[in-house]
Amino acid sequence: AWQPIRVPGEPMKQGFAIRHDTPFAYRKKIFIPADCTGQTIRRRYDGVYNNARVWVNGEYVRDHHGGFTRWECDVSGLVLPGEAALVVVEVTDRADGISYGSGYAKHMIGGILRDVSLRALPPVHPAGISIITDLDENYKNANLLISGKMTGMPEDGKIRLALTDPYNSSIPLQYKEVAVSDTNPFIIRNEMRSPHKWDAEHPNLYELTLAYFEKNELVYQNVWKVGFREVEIKGNKMLVNGKEVKLRGANRHDIHPLLGRVSTPEYEHRDVRLAKEANMNFIRTSHYPPTENFLSLCDKYGLYVEDETAVCFVGSHRTAAYYPGASENDTTFTER
Repeated sequence: AWQPIRVPGEPMKQGFAIRHDTPFAYRKKIFIPADCTGQTIRRRYDGVYNNARVWVNGEYVRDHHGGFTRWECDVSGLVLPGEAALVVVEVTDRADGISYGSGYAKHMIGGILRDVSLRALPPVHPAGISIITDLDENYKNANLLISGKMTGMPEDGKIRLALTDPYNSSIPLQYKEVAVSDTNPFIIRNEMRSPHKWDAEHPNLYELTLAYFEKNELVYQNVWKVGFREVEIKGNKMLVNGKEVKLRGANRHDIHPLLGRVSTPEYEHRDVRLAKEANMNFIRTSHYPPTENFLSLCDKYGLYVEDETAVCFVGSHRTAAYYPGASENDTTFTER
């Protein structure tokens, strides 16, 4: 009795009467591309509310508590490149969920609410990349700090960096290539002279490319948008690049008239444009982290974002249908 359903999308908004603490399931046949051979293959979930369990080709993989945070399943040993695989996701909208998303939505939102994707990565590649822009005391020059670690032992490995400014001009880097030989954390520091700064009125973004080569053969590459900015709190003032900023904005939910607690790329783009047209410079995400795409749009158009945790209302405002409350102090919930 399997029926079609839109993903992302709330089941409740599509005619499926789900109940608290009662599991229901999705299944989908996916094709694993042949060029995934020899790669680490991962199934990525950007948001499943609020308890999920995953099987691939009949084998149990893992569970996850949450709702609005990204998580992955390593399915490398369970699928064959060039062939189809059957994925089953069991979802339960638990009444003790620490996100409390169904509570303030006033109905059960349980389901796959955000994107699902397939990723293939080489066994050895840079991971956990952190990019920090550290401005000097005069907010003029900056250090560009890039750190991470390799997922395995490199074999004649090199990381190469390339940087372009907001006007697509290449920026020379003092350290644009470094050798990596082990799994210890690495950090690459480059001094930047008078970079274009990022703020809501001047959303200047650089483009950073990080490539990893083994024996001079490219095996991994990723691109990030980077803004040079420094945020400080002094007393009751917020400073961006040394200048006082007053926040004018609003709360925002992921919301779609037909799909419920879902935020499509089109709606996210419209929300950001409407905020800018209304002369707002600030969005508070209520009451969970937004999608990566929404944050990228805020970077591009110039909006400050208060990025809220997905754990909320654990000690207050809970109705009788939800329990237990005070879960922030209950060791039963520590792993979640």
